[in-house]
Amino acid sequence: MRELTPDTTADYLRETGRIAPGVAASVRELSGGVSNVVLRVDVDGRPPFVVKQCRERLRVAVEWRARLDRIWVEHAVLRVLGSLLPADAVPSLLFEDRGEYLFAMTCAPDDAETWKARLLRGDADPAVAATLGDLLATIHVDAPGHPGFDPTLADTSLFDELRVDPYYRATARAHPRLESRFDALIAGMDLPRERRGLVLGDFSPKNILIHAGGLVLLDFECAHLGDPGFDLGFFLSHLALKRIHGAIDDRAFHALVDGFLGAYEARLGDRLGPAGEVRTRGIAHAAACLLARVDGKSPVEYLDAPGRDVARRSALALFDAVPDGWDAMIRVLDAEARRRG
Repeated sequence: MRELTPDTTADYLRETGRIAPGVAASVRELSGGVSNVVLRVDVDGRPPFVVKQCRERLRVAVEWRARLDRIWVEHAVLRVLGSLLPADAVPSLLFEDRGEYLFAMTCAPDDAETWKARLLRGDADPAVAATLGDLLATIHVDAPGHPGFDPTLADTSLFDELRVDPYYRATARAHPRLESRFDALIAGMDLPRERRGLVLGDFSPKNILIHAGGLVLLDFECAHLGDPGFDLGFFLSHLALKRIHGAIDDRAFHALVDGFLGAYEARLGDRLGPAGEVRTRGIAHAAACLLARVDGKSPVEYLDAPGRDVARRSALALFDAVPDGWDAMIRVLDAEARRRG
């Protein structure tokens, strides 16, 4: 595979006929990813676009490799979501190169920034959270039956490689008393077909771009037909981490969670089984993901040592309490947040 860089991408695009000879082009690498190289290409006379190429070794502190064909999972998800979601909610595909493990897509507006960046500076708009809840439920419920759904997305092996093993099994090794709980949570994701949704596996603020005209969802290489509760817990753990960090206060945290969950459950209904069952699994995944972000293979980078302690205590308290609903989960998180205060 020819690994593209900002210095070599324009030549590659000319050699493959995607930029005409002699047309000026500039390339720069976009930040934020740990598993791919993402390059913005500006070409005279046409809109900018993005080239995304897979890398085998993920850019984290510990050794972590994943197979290159995961990029075609993302490609398959972009195809179905592009026709399922509102216009421009995901990038549009432009071309692909299977031999080089890359594809190109439209570029987000120039004023776009990650929702993570906004949250970390205290900009916590509950309307954004509500929109995300509605979009996620639409993806979970409607994507599996969509005509554009790729049957290969039923394969969960990449999700195991990129999430279950580095997050759940690695964290269980750090907390042996919870090993059986993690084992049960992993086994519980093997749901009957009618209760599975298209799970994104990386539905987090860093993969959501906000701009003046709306928002754009990114990064789908962990997607699979699976347990919707994982996406719920993964997303909620990120909101909890932002509060623990101090970027958002208690009131903003509650508003974000209420907006997200209210919109999600209104759209979901009982179409993937009883709402209470999805809720129970979501709470369990929230505890597991929260603990994984301090003691798994990919710890969150912005927490200090006291913050990591609060996140760890919060997760362990959720494991011990086994809350029976969202309100009970929030009460546990509130109690631990007050201890830091």
